[in-house]
Amino acid sequence: MRERCWRAVVHRLFPPIMIGCVLLTVGCGGGQYAEVTPEEIPQLEEQLAQDPDNGDLILRYAAALYAAGQCDTARTTAVAGMRLQPRSAVGPLVTGQCLELDGEYDQAIAVYRDYLARYPDHAGAPAVGAREMLAVRHRATARARNALAREAALTEQPADPQTLAVLPIDIAGDSSYQPLSRGLAEMMTADLALLGRFRMVERLEVSALIDEMQLADAGQVDRATAARMGHLLQAGQMVQGLAAIPPKGDVRLEATVVRLDGQVLAPQVATGSFRRLLQLEKEIVVGIADELGYTLSEAERRAILENGTQNLVAFLAYSDGLLAEDLGDYPAAAGYYAAAVRADPGFSGARDRHAASAAAPAVQQASAGEVTQVAGTTVTSPELVPLPLADAMASTMGDIAATQAEQNQAGSDTQQTVQQATTTTAALPPPTITHIGRSIGTIRVIIPLP
Repeated sequence: MRERCWRAVVHRLFPPIMIGCVLLTVGCGGGQYAEVTPEEIPQLEEQLAQDPDNGDLILRYAAALYAAGQCDTARTTAVAGMRLQPRSAVGPLVTGQCLELDGEYDQAIAVYRDYLARYPDHAGAPAVGAREMLAVRHRATARARNALAREAALTEQPADPQTLAVLPIDIAGDSSYQPLSRGLAEMMTADLALLGRFRMVERLEVSALIDEMQLADAGQVDRATAARMGHLLQAGQMVQGLAAIPPKGDVRLEATVVRLDGQVLAPQVATGSFRRLLQLEKEIVVGIADELGYTLSEAERRAILENGTQNLVAFLAYSDGLLAEDLGDYPAAAGYYAAAVRADPGFSGARDRHAASAAAPAVQQASAGEVTQVAGTTVTSPELVPLPLADAMASTMGDIAATQAEQNQAGSDTQQTVQQATTTTAALPPPTITHIGRSIGTIRVIIPLP
């Protein structure tokens, strides 16, 4: 009942086309926000000869060079312009996109992230954030393809035992819960990254490899394929998990660390009400850290418990946003992220993704000459998304969570347990689930235990 109610409200009140129109407006005024063409280069050079310290002119000249395909000169010019106009998004957009064209995704992402760290609230941040989001996706795909091309060499190369990859969490229940596969995997990755001991593989890199290996439709992956993924990711340890969310009764989370040497660590299990889903995830992460031999300090434990949103309504909307984003439906993703922010105004991750997703269509579709225009892209604050869109979504999610909590009471207080599974049933991998297709990117790793 709860999931059908949620989906009905989403499709009735939050159509993707409406989201895109509501959230995105592009500044198309004069100055640096007017479209630039290569034909302007001679005129801009004359103007700069008269006014060589004009930061706006320098950045427009860099954009014109970029539009003309002269990226080497464009990058040098953009860097000079950024020194004079560091808040302008034109500089990082020209520099970053030239780097992307050369396949230098790491450097491009560093340029974008440096700007976002310095000027997170500036008008140019949504466009730069959108470009960063797209670059991260392109990098993940490029890495997956490169790994497959070098598979023979990587198979002979020992994987780093301190590199940890969290596979998509398997969702047992109605297919409407599939977005939680992404949300829980991303949260678990972020929480484990706080330990500092492990190099975490980004969720998008795991997802891209699954797509390139065409595993999403397979339904289950045997030990050999799991080992193959580990070598390709150069991850010595992988986390597989299950979230069983029945219509009534307690939710069950389970996660197991699988090592490439064949060792399978004892599963960590947490059970409790649906409303306590986020707390259960934290308990699982603490259990995984302990199983890996990592003793958490009190500060680390507190950091894990406080990381991310504590609001289930916000997290459910955020998970839907991740799914829409992975499917390339950025307007819909922006709407879900807006709903997450409305439910939890302090959810910075959702706020950042909302801005980037809302700006993404304009940034993605812009030609090289329109780089100066997209630099002026602005988005509506999540709090200002017209009612009843975001609030209706958040309210419905609250009703869903509350209904589940009431069902879980059923004559007894809610109980939650976290333990190492000891019975034969608990030690075995979760049951195989039929997946809804490649777009979901969820896999099962079947590893028989001794």
